[in-house]
Amino acid sequence: MRARGRAGPRPLKIPPEEDRPLSRRFFCPLSLATMMCLSVSLAPASDAQDGATNEATTTQQEQSEPIVTNRLGHHPHMVDYTVDFGRANGPNWTDGEFTRSSETIDQFGDSILILDDDRDRFPRNGTWVSSEVETPFTFTELVPSWMLDTPEDTGIAFEFRVRDHESGDWSPWLYLGQWGRTIHWPARTIRFDHGRVNTDYILLQQPADAYQARVRLYSYDIPTKENPQLTRLSVVTSGIIADDNERARFQASNILSTADWARDIRVPFTAQRSNGPEIGGSTCSPTSVKMVMDFHGVELPAFDVAMEIYDREYGIFGNWARAVAFASSHGLDSRLTRIRDWNQVKEYIAEGQPIIASIRFEEGTFPSNPMRRTNGHLIVIRGLTPEGDAIVNDPAHIEVGDGIVYNAEELARAWIERGGVAYIIGPPREVASPTEG
Repeated sequence: MRARGRAGPRPLKIPPEEDRPLSRRFFCPLSLATMMCLSVSLAPASDAQDGATNEATTTQQEQSEPIVTNRLGHHPHMVDYTVDFGRANGPNWTDGEFTRSSETIDQFGDSILILDDDRDRFPRNGTWVSSEVETPFTFTELVPSWMLDTPEDTGIAFEFRVRDHESGDWSPWLYLGQWGRTIHWPARTIRFDHGRVNTDYILLQQPADAYQARVRLYSYDIPTKENPQLTRLSVVTSGIIADDNERARFQASNILSTADWARDIRVPFTAQRSNGPEIGGSTCSPTSVKMVMDFHGVELPAFDVAMEIYDREYGIFGNWARAVAFASSHGLDSRLTRIRDWNQVKEYIAEGQPIIASIRFEEGTFPSNPMRRTNGHLIVIRGLTPEGDAIVNDPAHIEVGDGIVYNAEELARAWIERGGVAYIIGPPREVASPTEG
């Protein structure tokens, strides 16, 4: 399997728990207390600074309300709309505004965004701002993810803004994260009057009807002038549609026979405790990623996977976007999505695609799980029994986690009714064949 350059930070020294900011300090099953979130509302450096320096224009710290790991929910009338920039179902890169960046075609035949800065500057940098994307329904949740290739000493940072449906006003640019080596931002905006960033997604207090993305690309590489590449930018917006007929347009799923989906994909098992006593209890997300990567033939040490996915800014291992970005940096087709009904689960399993599910539940609501409760945990759904229950690799359980069966109704309550966030990590992308002619 071809490794696609070095992605993400080098192994890190983890700060003491009391020094870790924001919402997902505790992420896995041993973390049962309600979390306190320290929100930092800041402004990014202006474009005039050209990426070379970054002095905060305003800084504000405030103690926010206690929140749980994942505040996403599932209203029975909520639907999702996915846009993949640079793909057939989404806007072209060329619909946006390039500043020292450009579009090119990679070896897989995909349209990608790449840094294109030939100045004698350090670091070299560029930006791309998308067109205004109007959604087919108003939304209150936005979950982004990205596929990328960041050679050593390069990186990419991501911001979004949303347009309020009632007033038509745009929010400030909201910081959603970075990968690789980017400029240090002592100031960034993660909150405004009508919403906030909760680590890796935007949660709004009132509906929006459009959004924009801003991508900042950096290269600190001097000898070879390596450039970061953004292969795909996926954005899932979610909102409520009251009309049954209109909502049905976004809820279509195939009804399959039992023979199609009753199978065990046999994803190799790894326990998160294998990462050591210092971090084992907090590494369900990277351990789940490691299991699915192993399934696709990309085998890496569990500890190394965890340290690459580790989010220094929030002090957590459970950042969703960083998890799929890591898999993508090793050539795997990876993204975040939302699951709304069990038929979608059956479709993925029928295709031979394991699902990494983000779950949360209270005591007494998930009796088929040895864990009593959790504020946030990741598991791998690797198959379904003929009765429709889930065959799971649960990294929290060393003795019974390999292929444990969870009741479908209980799992749906802990997962789909808590936002239905899923990592879809597919097989390696195939190199495009030469055009005949």
